[in-house]
Amino acid sequence: MCRAGAGHFGLFVVVVLFYAGASSAQVVNGSISGSVLDATGAVVPNAYVKSTNTATGAISNTVSDWAGLFRFPELPVGNYTIEISKDGFRQYVLSGVNVSAGVDYGVGAIELTVGPAFQVVTVTAAPPLVERTEAQISTTFSSQTLTTFAGLQENYGLDFLALMLPGVNNTRDDSAANANGVGFSVNGLRGRSNDQQIDGQNNNDPNGGGPNVSLSNPNFVQEYEIITNNFGPEYGRNSGAVVNLVTPSGTNQWHGAFVATETNSALTTLANTDKQFLGLTKPQWFNDQFTSTTIGGPVRKNRVFVFGGFDEEILGSTAHYASGSLTPTPHGLAELSSCFPNSSSLAALRSYGPYGIRGGNPTPLPGTITDLTVSGSNTNPACTVEFGGVERILGTPQHWFDFINRVDFQWTKDRVYVRYFYNYNSQIDSATGAAAAGYPGSTKVSRPKHSDRVDSRSYPANDK
Repeated sequence: MCRAGAGHFGLFVVVVLFYAGASSAQVVNGSISGSVLDATGAVVPNAYVKSTNTATGAISNTVSDWAGLFRFPELPVGNYTIEISKDGFRQYVLSGVNVSAGVDYGVGAIELTVGPAFQVVTVTAAPPLVERTEAQISTTFSSQTLTTFAGLQENYGLDFLALMLPGVNNTRDDSAANANGVGFSVNGLRGRSNDQQIDGQNNNDPNGGGPNVSLSNPNFVQEYEIITNNFGPEYGRNSGAVVNLVTPSGTNQWHGAFVATETNSALTTLANTDKQFLGLTKPQWFNDQFTSTTIGGPVRKNRVFVFGGFDEEILGSTAHYASGSLTPTPHGLAELSSCFPNSSSLAALRSYGPYGIRGGNPTPLPGTITDLTVSGSNTNPACTVEFGGVERILGTPQHWFDFINRVDFQWTKDRVYVRYFYNYNSQIDSATGAAAAGYPGSTKVSRPKHSDRVDSRSYPANDK
């Protein structure tokens, strides 16, 4: 057991405060604004206005100014209740105000009616968000949408949500190297022009574009926000879109979820290209299992909250790899042996060529077999050799797992959170490399704390 002394604790506090100050530019909070009027339409200054986060109990207070305007800046993402009171007027309570990251929720003009303060006017549904207070065009998908949208719970990727918006299209073959499910372009700009963020933190792959860390589990995300036009001054890296994934915090109620999905080859049909060009009669075998569990709640009510989650996806599968590049077939290798019995090059081709590596049972690709003349020498005359493409079926298992931990500390005016996210992906005999020739690529990617460690190699198909 190791115990930290007072000096270590002081250093820890300094580090936390440093990073809290350094992260202030991150777009992770929103705001609420509005105005207070009386029944005649005159402004009501000095009205007491209170906002309460319904999940964590966090309270903020302000008063309307001389023009009746009020604003709550830097509010954490969540659902809020607004209370407005002033002597001589009935208390006004507005619930259901949903704050999103980087967005100002303008509740509009709120009218107070004359009466005793103990009488309360309650409005249970806030007006729909219309961005009248800022020029940017943003769309926010809340946790309810994330958990009910088809395909997201199966861990296919959250950027499929972007395709639901006007001006957004699938990049198809012009995608970035990385994608959170699908590459997309906005307003005709290429996919690499999109800015990817997690909790307002840069999440862009500096090499290939797209997200650096893949956060595809909707149970790990409280909000998926995308800004498609007229970015605010706090943005400026890219010109396409800004995608910000906001991770959830614990609340005053313990809550959790367990999700399990499975799909397999028995539930899948062949694509037209598989039937027409590859001559397949049934899908290659695969079984895809995904499980996810999360839990969050209070360590100390209204003060300290925790949230954590773990997910794992295991894909057992086979894949058909084919190449039209010509190489001597097994019959052609026999013909070459007759023509060049002592050739060292032929011996290497037999050992390390497509048919020397037996993994996946390589066979000549139908429709590509042809006879070619191989030039000889003074001692070995030219001979006719059978060439063709090659195909093989390889096991392509993949294993993903992620975990997330977050702790929120909330005081009267200040709020600090600490989050750790780990991303792991291992792929065996993937499509990278010369898979049909017997040298598929195998990749292991670990991404802790938004930093990279990538191990990508090609192995002979019979060497697992």
